[in-house]
Amino acid sequence: MSISSNPRSFVKLLAVLKGAIVLPLKANSVGQLSRIAGKLTIKNKGEFLIGRNVSFHAKPFPSSISVAKQAKLWVGDHVFFNYGLDIGCTKSILIGSYTIIGPMVNIMDSNFHPVDADDHSPRKGIIISDNVWIGRGVLILPGVTIGLNSVIAAGSVVTRDIPPNVLAGGTPAKVIREINIPQDWVRRYN
Repeated sequence: MSISSNPRSFVKLLAVLKGAIVLPLKANSVGQLSRIAGKLTIKNKGEFLIGRNVSFHAKPFPSSISVAKQAKLWVGDHVFFNYGLDIGCTKSILIGSYTIIGPMVNIMDSNFHPVDADDHSPRKGIIISDNVWIGRGVLILPGVTIGLNSVIAAGSVVTRDIPPNVLAGGTPAKVIREINIPQDWVRRYN
């Protein structure tokens, strides 16, 4: 059934999504119950796929997502993004299911501008595995993989891979200790 053939279904859709109606206009695919609170700016010229039950809490500070031409941004199921989020995707960024992204987090798979004429820094994909918690003010740089169940402490700068099941932090982020994650335990379920 098309929206134009049944105007009542369109009104019902608006009521259920509570502001997420902008996602289908800017994303290639959006799962059920995805929602936005506050102001989220999306510039999508590539591929942007959003799983089920994804929340963007973009208040009191707005959030911004930019996906360049031929770039791919995938977000798994049951992911929470807090305010002040800034994602710059020029190649590929994968964010796993049951992940929590804290406030004021920056995720960039490119340096965007060369430092000098000799700088040929390539774009490098980022992988944030399932059940990861990214703390407030974390900066995730190109080419990083964050392992399953890991936690990145607030204010960290992630410049290299982080293994699964660890607490990592600092500038640059390094493993602080292993953490106990029972099999099938999830940090967050919406």
